[in-house]
Amino acid sequence: MSNHDAAIEALKQQIPSAKRFFADWPMATPPLPGAVHADVDMYQTSRFKDPRLVLYTGISHLLSVRVGWCLIGAARNIQPGHAVLPPSAEDTLSDPNVVRVLKLLAVDQEESEEAAIEALAVPGTVDSLVRFAAAVHQGHEGRSAPIRYDVGTDIYACHRPPATERAFSADVVLIGSPIWIGKPEAKTEGS
Repeated sequence: MSNHDAAIEALKQQIPSAKRFFADWPMATPPLPGAVHADVDMYQTSRFKDPRLVLYTGISHLLSVRVGWCLIGAARNIQPGHAVLPPSAEDTLSDPNVVRVLKLLAVDQEESEEAAIEALAVPGTVDSLVRFAAAVHQGHEGRSAPIRYDVGTDIYACHRPPATERAFSADVVLIGSPIWIGKPEAKTEGS
C-alpha cells in the first residue's frame, strides 16, 4: 500500500461512509457541514473559464436513498478534462450566486470554503446549483458511462426535496468539495 493509499484509509476511519451518514434517513437530514466517503458513479467536467474548477457529478444507490453528488473540485483535484458544458448548464450560470459558490470552492483555502457555505445559504442558490449539476450530468449521458470512484468529500449543503431534471433523479443532492477522489478500481466497503 502506498503512502497516499494509507493516508486515505486513515481518513476513512475518521469520517462516516455514505451508508452511516444516511443511517437515519428519511427521518433526519445528516448534520451539515460534514464529511463522508462513498463509492460514486461519476462524471468529471472541466474546461471552465476558471482553470482551477472541476465539477464532479454522480449518483450513489444506497438501501434507503438515491444520492446525487455535486462536488466542486479544488486545485488539488484537477485532472485533464474532456467535456464542454451543455447549453442548459450555461443558462444556470447566469445566477451570480451560483458562480460565486463555484469560484469559492475552486480555491483550496479554508477561508474560501467558509465563504462558500455562507453563499450557499442565500435563498435559491442550492436549487440553482442542483439544476446546474443535473444539466451537466445529463450532458454526459449517452456519450460515456460514468466511472466508479472512491470519493471522500466535505459536504456543505444538501437539497432535500426530490431533484428531478429530465432523466436525472435523486432523493437528496449533496453539494461539497472533494477531499480525495480515488482510483476508479478502488472500492470502499460499507458505503
